[in-house]
Amino acid sequence: MARTVHCIKLNKEAEGLAFPPYPGELGKRIYESVSKEAWDGWLKHQTMLINE
Repeated sequence: MARTVHCIKLNKEAEGLAFPPYPGELGKRIYESVSKEAWDGWLKHQTMLINE
C-alpha cells in the first residue's frame, strides 16, 4: 500500500514520494508534505523553464 501525505500544493490527501528527493532538511520537508503527483508536475515545469 502506498504512503499518503496531505499535499501542501494540491491541498488534498495523495500518494507520497517513495524517497526524499534531496538530502538533508529540505528533502525531508518535501518527502513529508508533497505528493508524487505534485512533484511530477514540478519536474515537468522545471524542465520547461530550463528549455525556454
